[in-house]
Amino acid sequence: TLKNELCVVLSRHNLNVSNIRGQGYDSASNMRGEWNGLEALFLNDCPYAYYVHCFAHRLQLALVAASREVIPIHQFFSKLTFIVNIVCSSSKRHDELQAAKLNEIAYLLEIDELENGKGANQICTLKRAGDTRWSSHFSSICSLINMYDATCSVLEKIIVDGVVSLTCTISKNRSCIKSFLSTNLKIRAICSFF
Repeated sequence: TLKNELCVVLSRHNLNVSNIRGQGYDSASNMRGEWNGLEALFLNDCPYAYYVHCFAHRLQLALVAASREVIPIHQFFSKLTFIVNIVCSSSKRHDELQAAKLNEIAYLLEIDELENGKGANQICTLKRAGDTRWSSHFSSICSLINMYDATCSVLEKIIVDGVVSLTCTISKNRSCIKSFLSTNLKIRAICSFF
């Protein structure tokens, strides 16, 4: 069980489980379950191991809620979510994204802008941000930075082809994509910090 694995790790570091005075995780049922959750199992052995909701998880939820109140940040993440959804919801578009990134890598290798080596220049994809994973927004931004040119080429192809999303009209899709592409300079400026 998870408890046994944690006990093994703690004892490997010469930490006595009976000395635990606090525990903190997110509120998933396997962690906080009243009878068999990790919290309850540790409380059986360590009555002073009080549970505190994970601070990082609380901070993530607070940041997500606060970011919705700051209009430019909310708009950025809304557009990012839209772009990730429109590009990754179709296997055809996802393949186009991968092909565009592969072409970009090949070109950069050809002009000696990238180094070649084992594990280098791997093709990834765009990542969705989630409200409960504290690093998912950062990962989503990093994936956009890494796949930015390839993403723009796929979006431009969508505009040219006039592809329609099932939930939106062509004009709404085009409007959002053009708005995203028109912020190219701002996004490139933000990306340069990373």
